[in-house]
Amino acid sequence: MKRFVRRVFVKQRRQSASIGAAVMGVLLLAGAALGTGIARTAVAVSDGLTWLGDDQRGELVQVNPASGRPEIRLAVAGGDAQLDIIQRDGALVVLDRRTGQITVIDLATLLASGRRQAAPGTTSKVLLAADKLFIVDRATGTIVNADPVTLADVGEPWTAGQPLADAVVDEDGLVWAASADGVLHTLEWDASRFLERASRAVPGAGPRTVLVPHGKGVTVLGLEGGVVLQDGTGRDHSASTDPRDGDVLAAQTSPDDLVPAAVPGSGVVVILSDDQVHSVDVSRLGCPKPGRPAVFHGRVYVPCLGSGKVIVLGPDGERGGEDVRTGGRDPQLVFDDDRLFIQTPGGETGIVVDPDGDTSSVRVRDPELPVTDPERDPPPTPPSPPKPDPDEPTRTRPNQPPPTRPGNGNGNGNGNGNGVNTPPVTTGPAPTTTPVSVPPSGPGAPGQPAGITVAQTGRTDTQVTLRISWTAPADTTAVAGYTITANGASKQTGGTSDELTFDCGAICATGGPVDIQVAAYSATAVGTAAVTTWTLPARPAPTTTTVPPPPRTTTTTPPPPTTTTTIPPPPTTTTPPPPQLPTAGATVITGASGLMTDYERTLTLAPPADWANHSGTCEIVNLTWGDSQPVACSATSAVIYVQDGANSIVVRAHGAGGGSVDSAARSVFKREPPNPCEGQRPPCQIPRAIESEPAAQEAQTGVMVGAGLGLLLTSALLRARRREERE
Repeated sequence: MKRFVRRVFVKQRRQSASIGAAVMGVLLLAGAALGTGIARTAVAVSDGLTWLGDDQRGELVQVNPASGRPEIRLAVAGGDAQLDIIQRDGALVVLDRRTGQITVIDLATLLASGRRQAAPGTTSKVLLAADKLFIVDRATGTIVNADPVTLADVGEPWTAGQPLADAVVDEDGLVWAASADGVLHTLEWDASRFLERASRAVPGAGPRTVLVPHGKGVTVLGLEGGVVLQDGTGRDHSASTDPRDGDVLAAQTSPDDLVPAAVPGSGVVVILSDDQVHSVDVSRLGCPKPGRPAVFHGRVYVPCLGSGKVIVLGPDGERGGEDVRTGGRDPQLVFDDDRLFIQTPGGETGIVVDPDGDTSSVRVRDPELPVTDPERDPPPTPPSPPKPDPDEPTRTRPNQPPPTRPGNGNGNGNGNGNGVNTPPVTTGPAPTTTPVSVPPSGPGAPGQPAGITVAQTGRTDTQVTLRISWTAPADTTAVAGYTITANGASKQTGGTSDELTFDCGAICATGGPVDIQVAAYSATAVGTAAVTTWTLPARPAPTTTTVPPPPRTTTTTPPPPTTTTTIPPPPTTTTPPPPQLPTAGATVITGASGLMTDYERTLTLAPPADWANHSGTCEIVNLTWGDSQPVACSATSAVIYVQDGANSIVVRAHGAGGGSVDSAARSVFKREPPNPCEGQRPPCQIPRAIESEPAAQEAQTGVMVGAGLGLLLTSALLRARRREERE
């Protein structure tokens, strides 16, 4: 009896093992066939945490609503910052409007993976959608597609030819841009450039027009002309309302059937509900100065600036709930993970609103919580493997694309927006653009600068550098920055003086007049430019000194006459000294970007004048591994190969007559990609940085295919063994 029971148990156990192995094999093969779709879906799942800004300290604070406490403090800027936080699908981007610096934070390591300088003030804007990151400069009317990890340019920018009133991106990745003349442009990214799918004039729209993106399409709010219009939503329509003067603060995003915007100067909130427009006088509700509203589960939440509260409105403009009292300074609304956060700058606590409208308090500041530096060195790693054989260029390393060195300098990268981008080496000075002169357009245009002074600070055979200073307009409240233009070159700055370098062209040698313009701009308009003319002096002709021969002496003695001629001494030839080397130890490498696990890094270079004008040759040298590659001495970026661990990188200048000097060293750290499944129980989620590498995907697919086939083979062997036992 015992033998019978044991045989039955063993038979059932073998059948279960056979079925389990077969099912697991099929699942693994299906996973291999479908690629990394499961991992990608898992990455997009919310983590339940939200990042809030602390402008006074220049920090980001990660808050856990479940525990009601902060968990991480991250220092991203100096004190008294103006932080805009863009968080979406695991991406975290910070724009400091005070300085114009854009920073991408790698949430896996809490390190800054990329930095980029934009125009300070309200003119810049960062858009995130569909694995793309777009940077908007409304003053110059340009939109750039940037790599979402390194912030390097991808492909060609789009230019409107004039300032933009606003620009947004919908959930499908379409970019909508409204130019100051009231034209709405629809842009789609196509591999390496923007394609303009459509453009239409919107009567009544102008420089104060704002846009609100939806899942599909956009709502245009041209309240200065009383126009409200929807385009691309599938239910396009237009409506009208009373014209409103002053700035308009619209919701950053909303469903297409409920779109709010506030006009702080009028104490009014305009709500588009379905196809009806409601103009709500919120001053009668104790909110004389409404701030930027937000839509949350069918309700409109409006912060009241200076009143210490947030009012709640329904789609019809009537009260939709009790006021939320905040106290302190002006409340700010942050929407993330299907929660609405209400915070006040500098406050110790904040408020979380759940989908039912209930509120709870969370702590957003903990002085005892340590501050994390995103520029810190990563933790040490084990010793790196031996240096690869340079004679095998086609061999690829794990998690590394084939080592194809870019050399065309077109700045396109691979254009796929998946975080694996090989920026090109850029040589020579950065290109300049010529802005379009735009007259003041309505209210909000800054005044005209005055008192332009010009001083030459540098000059070469082809370029001139000027220090340009001016006096700000009398009213600077609307000034976001200044645009200076000279001889086709243009530059934006936040102060009242700056240096500008331009190509002098035909007047380099002969000299001539140079027209210089300085225009102030606000968030919505460009003021009248101040103009002056400065004369570039002619380059002095080289000095030539001619030494006349000594006088000819003739002595006559009769008879016969005798002539004595004094022969001049032979000329002395002086060999000019070889050109001097640039200053050793100067700071030339100012930054490095790229994934921490990549074998390539893009270096940001800012060579001083003596380095940029060096007549010899320059190269990038990895002192740790001995690798080097040539680079122009005036280059502003370069790509260098690194190995695991710390790499010491310098720029080395060689003299024409021999000798060399090194710049200050820049430490670049590379770490091995972590094993995402080490120490974890299934299921194991593959991090975004690893899943984006083609080599890792190929290796993972191979493992999955092999494992699946192995389990199917095991199932077949178990079934064959069972048949033998039955026989």
